[in-house]
Amino acid sequence: MNALQRDFTPDQRLMDGISDNDVFKAEEGILAGILCKNDYLVACGLEPHDFSESLHQTIYSSIQQLCSGHQIADATTLKSFVPRAAQGLDITPAEYLNRLQKSGFYTIPQEFDAKVQIVKGASMSRQLAREAEFIANLAQEGHTLLTLGDEIEGLEQRLKDLLSRFSESKAIKSPGSQYLAAFNASSRRDGVVGVPIGLQEISRVLSETVFAGGNLYGLLSSSGEGKTSLTIQIIHDAIVKGHPVLFLSYDQSAYQCIRQMIAQVHGISVKQQDEPMRLMNEGERDRCVQFATWIERQPLEIIRCQREGVTQLTAYARRFIKKRSNGKTPLIVLDHIGKVKPRDPKLSPDRISGEVTVELKALADETQSAFLVLNQRNSFGTRRDNPRPISADLYGGEGAKADYDGIIYLYRAEKYKADRVATAATDADWKKINKVFGSEIEGIAEIGSIKCRFGDPNVRETMKFEAQYTRYVSMRPERPPELF
Repeated sequence: MNALQRDFTPDQRLMDGISDNDVFKAEEGILAGILCKNDYLVACGLEPHDFSESLHQTIYSSIQQLCSGHQIADATTLKSFVPRAAQGLDITPAEYLNRLQKSGFYTIPQEFDAKVQIVKGASMSRQLAREAEFIANLAQEGHTLLTLGDEIEGLEQRLKDLLSRFSESKAIKSPGSQYLAAFNASSRRDGVVGVPIGLQEISRVLSETVFAGGNLYGLLSSSGEGKTSLTIQIIHDAIVKGHPVLFLSYDQSAYQCIRQMIAQVHGISVKQQDEPMRLMNEGERDRCVQFATWIERQPLEIIRCQREGVTQLTAYARRFIKKRSNGKTPLIVLDHIGKVKPRDPKLSPDRISGEVTVELKALADETQSAFLVLNQRNSFGTRRDNPRPISADLYGGEGAKADYDGIIYLYRAEKYKADRVATAATDADWKKINKVFGSEIEGIAEIGSIKCRFGDPNVRETMKFEAQYTRYVSMRPERPPELF
């Protein structure tokens, strides 16, 4: 008999024919094995809530606590963690630990793995039962279509997480196999899989030809320096090549984005578009209409965000990818990270940034999408004598770049020089200004790297900024075709 007395009825069965008593014995066997060999803890991949008995949950949680502190977890070290008595137990919990440990001396890996599978199956069944109850209650309550959609998306993600956690079907490839698979895929597509980078300056700074699927990229700049303008160009280049693009914008509406895109592509300024009958000719008006008609057919969505947190943003992204998937790497753009509603407003910027980027990086990897996250640099960096961006200027500071695969900055020195000139009062001020900024900077934008995994992080490129059309133009001639 089990030391922990339980009543079983014939109909208390799991779907695969395993009884509650079988589950209970499997839980005992797992705990017994771990008490004798703590290495089993990591291999089993269980959590306390996977155990059906509260005492087993307490024991397993205590084992985790001891092992995380590099201490031995056995019947002796666990005695202070368990209660003096437990309901339904004919001996004390301390004596129960001793009995478990004695029975665990004969545990072999194959039997241990079989018990883990039983407990995992039972845990999944219980969680599915709770989700079924949730769905039943949801159907009986009054909900709008929008709230129902959100609840279903939340359910879908929970089920996906559950499957991912317990699934044994995910093949683990060797490093060489993974490389060869990527290499062959790149060969078939004549390059790395990802979203093409239209501006060669960005490509050179990142040392990448594309925004690779599964990667998280950052763009750093201050307010008014033109990071959204650059982003709009990146988006247009991706759309032209047929890639689905989702723009999550806390700053601009869809109308404002398309208006700016037309200015960049067709050289029709925003001012002209605001007064089409007075400032535009018939041909220009036709081009605006044709562009809007064309863009309507492209895999582009622009969501004007307001108070969304990262959970809602990832839900938007999943919904978009499911709807617009066409076989090409999606590009998801967030403008900007500092406006994402934090889970806890009291957290520091680095903690808030970390919570957002870790979720976006995971989603990029899961969906093999390329993510571009805009960062508005903090005010401290703009007050330096040399305000060229550095890692500390990121939202969240130096530590915030950990989850990014690559980060570029956009820097227009004339913006900062104008601020310094407006307040210069002495010859020393003027000398410092001229030394830092020089003179040939009007209309020039600099692109540089703050994080670059596979190239030279010191590469800097310059582009011409055409303010009238809010667009960036390469200052290098196009590379001539190769001669064969």
